[in-house]
Formats: sequence, structure tokens, C-alpha cells
Amino acid sequence: MNFLIKEKYDLIMEKVEVAVLGGSGFIGSHVVDKLDAVGYSVRILDIKVSDIHKDKHSVFEADILDKDALKECIKGCKYVYNFAGIADIKEASINPLKTIEKNILGAAFAIEESLNAKVKKYLYASTMYVYSDKGGFYRTTKQASEDIINTYNEQYGIEYVMLRYGTIYGPGAQKWNSMRKYIQQIIDTGKVDYIGNGEEIREYIHVDDAAQLSIEALDEIYTNSRINITGSQVLKSIDMLNMIGEITGKKVEINFIKNDPYHNHYVSTPYRYTTKRAVKVVPKNYIDIGHGILEIIQEIDLNN
Repeated sequence: MNFLIKEKYDLIMEKVEVAVLGGSGFIGSHVVDKLDAVGYSVRILDIKVSDIHKDKHSVFEADILDKDALKECIKGCKYVYNFAGIADIKEASINPLKTIEKNILGAAFAIEESLNAKVKKYLYASTMYVYSDKGGFYRTTKQASEDIINTYNEQYGIEYVMLRYGTIYGPGAQKWNSMRKYIQQIIDTGKVDYIGNGEEIREYIHVDDAAQLSIEALDEIYTNSRINITGSQVLKSIDMLNMIGEITGKKVEINFIKNDPYHNHYVSTPYRYTTKRAVKVVPKNYIDIGHGILEIIQEIDLNN
């Protein structure tokens, strides 16, 4: 029986609680909506939670370092997703100690409480570039957290799934999200500041598709594994920027920046790197990148 079909049947028979740490963020909020659609009872822990989610779910407005709130949020849950922490490479470079605290200590607090609460599975949001030579403090904190989670599994038996995300775009993205940032710049000025030469290859995946794959990661076949969550639409960065120009009706002027001031941004597909074995998953049916770009444009127009 398909895992989600079986899970829906089980949800009819019993109430299954899921905690989503960082559930108001870009990926986390979409995962919350997917879990809700399947029938899970969702709890959200985040510094600030949207009014829409407050009306539908149990909410804990707190930092991931708040042990008491973390304990209450996780208690009685079957699954825990952790999207909390700092995900902006630039912010991580500017505030390394804060990043280490949020991303490493926060992840350790979360899996410790999951272990104490006898959670069945802990799903951790990481990055496909976790073993690359780029990404600065963001990447190194993700690598350290993965190692800590793996050690918890080895010593205490708690099950995990590492959700290693690729290049995600879509509505609700932070202003520093690459796709959103480029679209905003093109709409505002027709000019883009781009770090690299435009030949970089990315496998883009819409956040809605990434969230769906994150739910499917609950399947037992992924227990204690690392999943590369990426898309089927492979584009050079220059082609992606020109596509945005065509959709917005603007001639794009690209300012190629050779030297990254933070020396941390990814410049190539992650497959050049040697990583611990991971399973690559892609959506069978996916949102087309052109449609996804239109969604972001519409969102920006509404906010202007």
C-alpha cells in the first residue's frame, strides 16, 4: 500500500501529532500546509507565527533555544520536522556565533527533546551542498548538525531523515532567496547583480513540490537516510535570468560579479562534491518554472 494512502487510513483511526520547528518559514510553512491537507495534527514552533496558522494549529511562539517551549511542542508527537535556524549564507557569515548557536545547538536541543519524547522520526532540513567547499558557516553548521544527529541514531536509536534541499523557489520566499531577489531587481531596474559568470547549473524545484517530497520522506523506505530534494528542470543561471526578462517584458542587464565578497556562494552543481551517500528524489509531476516565476511576480506586485 502507498505510504501516504496507508497514513491517511491511520489518521482516520487515530490522531497523529507532528511538530514543525520553524513552521512559519519558507519551506516549513508549505510543509505545514501539506501535513494539514493529509490530515495530521500540526504543532508549530517559531519566533513569529502567521495568523492563518494560529487559527488552525497549536502554536508555540518561541526560539528553538527555548527548551521549555521546545519540550511542550514536541511532547506527544510522532514526527518532528526541524526547519529552524539561520539559512541565509550572508547572515551566517556576518553572525557566525549566532549561526552556530541556532543551527547546531538548536538542532541538538531539538533531537534531544525528540529522543526524550520517544518521537518515531526526526526530519532535519539540511542542504545538498553540505559536504562542498562553499557555504561558509551556514554549510559547516549543517554538516555538524548532520553528524550530531547521526551519532544520536548510533548511540540511542532515534530514527532520522536528512532532507537535503537544492535550489528552491516560489511564493513566500525570503527577500534573500536568489530567484526572488533576481525577479525583484529585474522588475525594479531591469538590472541584476549576479555572482559568477552565468554558466552555473541549477536544478530548480518549486517550494510546493519540495514540501510534497518532504511529506513523502516519512515513508519507512527513507528511514535513517539522506535525501537530496531537487528538481527536474536544469538551467544555466544565464538562461534563468533571460527567462525572467522575457516573462517580465524587460531587457535584462546583468552585472557579473567575479569576486563574492563573502566567498561563500555556490558556483556549481553539488555532484562535483564527494558526499555521504544520499538518495536523489524528484517530483513525478512538478510545477513548471515559468509558472513559478509568474507566481513570484504576482506576489511582488501585491506587496508593492
